[in-house]
Amino acid sequence: MRHDSGVSYVTKVTGSVTTKSGDVIKNNDVITRDVPPSLIPVVAGLTSQRKRVPFWYLFDTRGSELFEAVVTTSKTYGLWQKEYSILQSHSDDIASKTSSPVILVELGSGASSKTRLVIEAMLRRHGSLEFVPVDVSKEHIEEVGQQLERDYEGLTVKPFGGLYMDGVRHLSTRNEPKMMLFLGNSFSNTCLHEQVDMMRDIRAQLTTKDRLVLGLDMNKDRNSLLEAYGQQWVTFQKDNPIGRLNKDFDGDMDAAKFELVTDVIEKPADGDTPNYVMGYWRSLAAQRVNFRKLDLNLDFHSGEKFFFTDGPNWSCKWNLHQIRRLAEKSGFALEDYWTNEAEDYGTVCFAPVP
Repeated sequence: MRHDSGVSYVTKVTGSVTTKSGDVIKNNDVITRDVPPSLIPVVAGLTSQRKRVPFWYLFDTRGSELFEAVVTTSKTYGLWQKEYSILQSHSDDIASKTSSPVILVELGSGASSKTRLVIEAMLRRHGSLEFVPVDVSKEHIEEVGQQLERDYEGLTVKPFGGLYMDGVRHLSTRNEPKMMLFLGNSFSNTCLHEQVDMMRDIRAQLTTKDRLVLGLDMNKDRNSLLEAYGQQWVTFQKDNPIGRLNKDFDGDMDAAKFELVTDVIEKPADGDTPNYVMGYWRSLAAQRVNFRKLDLNLDFHSGEKFFFTDGPNWSCKWNLHQIRRLAEKSGFALEDYWTNEAEDYGTVCFAPVP
């Protein structure tokens, strides 16, 4: 799973909400009334000029299940299968990158279905292993962790429920070498303009004996991407989060009055910047949505966009030059790089630079 930048850009300050430049909060006192701290970023997105929810909000327990169903069965998306084939061939190589005793960490772990291959390789190499899955859906990863412990002798699972960077900081005081996995192209969901900062934040919490393994989807043609990120995602990307908004804030938002739209942005001006898929919900009519718990009405004009990402990108698509530049800009070196047979998906090992 794959679902937040790990950084909250919305904070509660003396009864008000502070947002990124350009956002407009309509009533500070109203939106902070009876809102749990974890949901303040969601409310800030609802009331901004660019209406949105953060990507991690899509991953409640039901959303995690829907996501897993798409990525493991879709013939047009295919990232799960491509990365699985790489891990089948190179999990032992990954396991060799750190010494024992090692802590295996997975950011956005979800069901950890592919991660089993790395767990097995590390158990073969080290005999025992501590695994820390990090995910916003704590209930889901606790269930997954219990099953993993039943399946693997010598494995101890310590789930951490929270955002990516919360998990990274939680583990920063541990002295053991850490193998940190960020699989499934999940890093590419991070806001395009915050990716280098996030990588620098991760680097600041690691030592030179740690390693970061990223799964990154490589550039593809426009039509293939539009098909891969099309209507098979409607239930996960639109229907379920709208239902969650209604539940969390006692709303009357009608999923049938919005459609999921995707587009591909190719060749950004900066050669270091990857191509990316963007996605949003488009209002099919002029309408008003009421969130009673917030005492808040949201007006949409016909055709208005509602984003499910903080930044412009839903998912980035990389080339090797851009991967190397990402490492260089953020305090890492590209230590190793593996691809599937078609060379359209990469799993990379970043080593912290002293």
